[in-house]
Amino acid sequence: MKFLASTLIWFGVFLPMVLISFPVVAAMLLTKWDGKTTWFGNWKYGRGDTHYKAPSEGIFWKQWRFLCIRNPASNFGKRVLSVKDAKWVWLHDRRIVGRFHWKYGWKDAVAENGGLRTFVYRPWLWKRRGKNA
Repeated sequence: MKFLASTLIWFGVFLPMVLISFPVVAAMLLTKWDGKTTWFGNWKYGRGDTHYKAPSEGIFWKQWRFLCIRNPASNFGKRVLSVKDAKWVWLHDRRIVGRFHWKYGWKDAVAENGGLRTFVYRPWLWKRRGKNA
């Protein structure tokens, strides 16, 4: 049931915001926007210039990739979909098949996000460590 609820939140709310972000962020990057405000920004890294090992140096497509592909609708997930720590809040990291996992629910609260739990819905592959992992 929790997986279903998380899936409905992802497809019904978060995914549409990500898709809307593609043209919106492109237009905003043409302005002096710092990348930290609005639902489409990233309050911590802004346009992503300080996130990369090799800074984006103001290159439009690197910034767009960071805000729309690497960290889509970041402020929306961290602010709008975030919740206070409560008994009903869940976070699951399930192994589905082999190394394939699915993490969904709300991440643990962190001080830098005002103690709020950020929504997460992420399939991923577990990295092997060494030969026997």
